[in-house]
Amino acid sequence: MNALTLFYAPGACSRVPLNALEELQLPFEERPLALMRGEQKKPEYLAINPKGKVPALQVGQRILTENPAILFYLATQYPEGQLLPNLDEPEGRMQALGDLVWCGSALHPLVRQILLPQLFTSGDTEPVKEFALQAFRPVVDQISSRLSNAPWWYGDRWSIVDVYLCWLMGIATLGGAPGVDHLAITEHIGRVRARPSFVRALAREKAAVERCNIPLPPGEAVSPRRRRPGRLSH
Repeated sequence: MNALTLFYAPGACSRVPLNALEELQLPFEERPLALMRGEQKKPEYLAINPKGKVPALQVGQRILTENPAILFYLATQYPEGQLLPNLDEPEGRMQALGDLVWCGSALHPLVRQILLPQLFTSGDTEPVKEFALQAFRPVVDQISSRLSNAPWWYGDRWSIVDVYLCWLMGIATLGGAPGVDHLAITEHIGRVRARPSFVRALAREKAAVERCNIPLPPGEAVSPRRRRPGRLSH
């Protein structure tokens, strides 16, 4: 088996692959970065991931980037860990990949605009945030409706998509998005955060913050207690 190294930042979206590795109970080396100190833009890390973002997963001598790609790789490389359902069916594989891409390419940018609209304009931030909030409202309704009928995104089966949605809803909450406190969503977040692999991942983040003296932005915390989850990846 190739050695695994995860480059991540506490509280960022890299929490999702960190949780995936904990769920799979794979041995891996962790390399935490301090985003508030700009370590993701320093030459040492750019030599690893020229995109200057987290996460990055080193598999042997190769580097994988982008959450959907990393998560799909782990799910398909270690199917016994059941990070995603129905991987033995072509349609199931593509459904799972589509959901990961939806989280990473559609929802992630929206919640980023809600929390940090200043990154998307050099002018007034209010129109940027309002546009994102308007686009996000039907998404919240969709997610809430689906989770009202089942404990997990895929019905009775936990998946890594649940962890990604938990993180996304947390970012939207920090940005003041309405409707995220719907009972179905808050209960889902509680279930995700109670899973042992999530608890272990959060403990790793907390230890990294203390060990490396990593500063966190206002409103961010790394704690095993239930709270509104963390910040954006970049």
